[in-house]
Amino acid sequence: MKFGFFGNTNNSPFMLAEALRDLGHEVCVVVTSQELLHRPESRYPAFKEGYPDWIVDASQLSEWEVITLSQSMASLLDLLSDCDALVLNDTGPSIWPLVRRPAIALLTGSDLEYYGSFATLEARSSNWDSAYKASAEGQMNLNLLREFIQRQREGIREALMVAYMPRGLVPTGDALLDELGVSDAKRVFLRLAELEFVKPTPALHNNPVRIFCATRLTWKLPVEPGRSLLDYKGSDIMIRGLGLFYRRTGVRLDIQLIRKGLHVAETEQLIDDEGLTDQVTWSDEMSLTEVWSQFARCDVVIDQLANSVMGLAGSDAMAAGRPVIGNSRPEIIHEGLPLCQARTAEEVYVQLNRLVFDPDERERMGALGRAFVEENCSPQRAAQTCLERLKTVLASNEALARLNGTGHRYYLKRCYDERQALQATKVELQTTQAELQATQTKLAEYESSLPVKAVRKLAGLVKKSRNRLSRLSLIKMAAKSGKPR
Repeated sequence: MKFGFFGNTNNSPFMLAEALRDLGHEVCVVVTSQELLHRPESRYPAFKEGYPDWIVDASQLSEWEVITLSQSMASLLDLLSDCDALVLNDTGPSIWPLVRRPAIALLTGSDLEYYGSFATLEARSSNWDSAYKASAEGQMNLNLLREFIQRQREGIREALMVAYMPRGLVPTGDALLDELGVSDAKRVFLRLAELEFVKPTPALHNNPVRIFCATRLTWKLPVEPGRSLLDYKGSDIMIRGLGLFYRRTGVRLDIQLIRKGLHVAETEQLIDDEGLTDQVTWSDEMSLTEVWSQFARCDVVIDQLANSVMGLAGSDAMAAGRPVIGNSRPEIIHEGLPLCQARTAEEVYVQLNRLVFDPDERERMGALGRAFVEENCSPQRAAQTCLERLKTVLASNEALARLNGTGHRYYLKRCYDERQALQATKVELQTTQAELQATQTKLAEYESSLPVKAVRKLAGLVKKSRNRLSRLSLIKMAAKSGKPR
């Protein structure tokens, strides 16, 4: 089969694409972001020199061009229409109604909770000027956004498989999937870890013990528009737990953090408040290969806390054979994840106390983590799951009957023509409004001068009438007296 990928959040779709290639399938990956974390060169530094022909860089397209179906997307849609199946991530589900191929929706958060929710209409337009919002252009852009959300929802609803978090982990996402009619039978939870490039390495037993956190420093609530509850990492809990450890034990740590996330400045202030500033070393944003090298050099990794769940960073840290402190959400995910369980600052302290003073325990937990990801997080295993689901569903003639193409070039042309016509109408309306304004100005000027002119004209008529009356009176008097005029 030939698989087309659109979107590459955190490079997890790319891992799946490589696994499908390893299984003998043809793959085309469309990269849509300029952020390093979402680009293949973050995993393969050699790609900085250029991509192979099966990777297409479409990151020059803006989000708005995808939303409004810019004509520049036509070549990408041609490419994806030639595939046997699609894996759609980020804004990818929105293109499904145009190409209508068998699809997997690989959802990672905002692609469902933001792009797939009509609440986004209000979120994006809340700061618009009221006059602009009511204008023809404002209403056109709202309609374009509404149509995009409808397409995104349709793409998710019609996907043959939806890869998402287990039910109960993200209530907002569960509610949206239920609203779309996506059954639990269609939902799959795929765990991925980088097992090819990240190998377990011997523990270094640094002194002081080295703590590394690769997750984004995003932790303030409420969640901002355009983001998911999954973006809340509980970084504040990590810092408070580290502070508790230092105050209670007096033992200094080597804490390694990355300047990435929405709340870096707030994290720095919290670190200072906790008295940890001189124990923290900051690094700029890293590629995935650089993150992997940090795993090899550290003793303990701290992943996502609070109500979040272990992400790709935690899985890769386990692949490196390092113990991971984080939240496994055991009340929802029952798979025996060998994580050092913590969701509060007190629990972070307890796990640090357990690991920092016991090198053997660090090695034991590291080995358990590696064994777990080898068994449960293999990209090849995830690829096999996708293939099995597709084959099962595609065996139904009813499913295939819905997958007829819609002529996306015609659709794009029609959308373009409609927007051009609306723009022309807008220009014509503006011209008419300008002419009307000019006419109203002239009328106001005339009306303001009308009383003066009328009075002068009336005075002239009165004068002429008086003169005529005077002449008539003189003629009449002369006639009576018999005197010639």
